[in-house]
Amino acid sequence: MGDDDRLRIEWPESAAGNDAEIVLRHVETGEECGATNLTALSAGVWMASRDGEPIVTDDPGFSLDGLWSYAETPRTREIRAFRTSHGTLGLRVREVEPYVEVIRVTAEDGVIQVEGAVAYGEPIRGAARLVAVARRGPEPVSGPASFQGRWFEGGVEIAPMAETQVRRRVFWDLYAEISGTRLPLATRLDDITDKKTKVRFPAQRVGQVRVRPYYTETDSLAVALSIEEASP
Repeated sequence: MGDDDRLRIEWPESAAGNDAEIVLRHVETGEECGATNLTALSAGVWMASRDGEPIVTDDPGFSLDGLWSYAETPRTREIRAFRTSHGTLGLRVREVEPYVEVIRVTAEDGVIQVEGAVAYGEPIRGAARLVAVARRGPEPVSGPASFQGRWFEGGVEIAPMAETQVRRRVFWDLYAEISGTRLPLATRLDDITDKKTKVRFPAQRVGQVRVRPYYTETDSLAVALSIEEASP
C-alpha cells in the first residue's frame, strides 16, 4: 500500500499474465468494488480476490518505515494492507484525525515526559503544552511542550494531579495543545496489539497516590491515579 493509497501487488511469474480484475469485498456489508479506486472504500475490512478466489500472499503487509512514511501525509482515512491468519490479502480502512504518535515515555522525578511526532497532520512549530484532562472532576493540568516540525516534546508534573485526588481512582487523558487545538497522544504505528495489557510504565507516588501512565483500549496514552491503602 503506497502513500498515494494505491494497492500494488507483485505476482509470481506463473500468474503474472492473468489480467483478471482484482475485486474487494466488504466483510460486513458484502459490498464489492474494484481495486483501482480505493478512495471509494468505506470504513471496515475488505478482502481481495481474483477470478473469484482469495488472493494468497506471504507478505505480512507490515513495514515500520512504510507506516511512518504513510503517516507523514495529511489525510482523513487510513488504508492498511494485511495478511489474514489464512494467508490471504485484506485491507483495513478507518477514519483518522491528526494526533501525536508517541515514541518515548519517561516517568520519573515527579514528571511524565513524552516524545513523539505528528501523524496524519501538517508539521507544526512553536511553544505548546502537554495537557492532562481528567475524565471526571478536576480541572486540566498542563506542562511546557514544543513542536519542531513533526517532532513533539513535552512534560507534565504529577503533583498537581495527585493533589486533586478525592476519589479512589481517577483517569487522565493526555493531549498536545497548541493555539487552542488539542492532539491526542497515542501509539498506533506498529504491530503491537492490546497494548493496555502488554505495555507497562513505571509508577510514581505522591504521598498515598500512585501515578502510572498506561495505554487505553484504543492505544491512546493516559494516566491512572489511585489512592493506596496505608500500611498497618
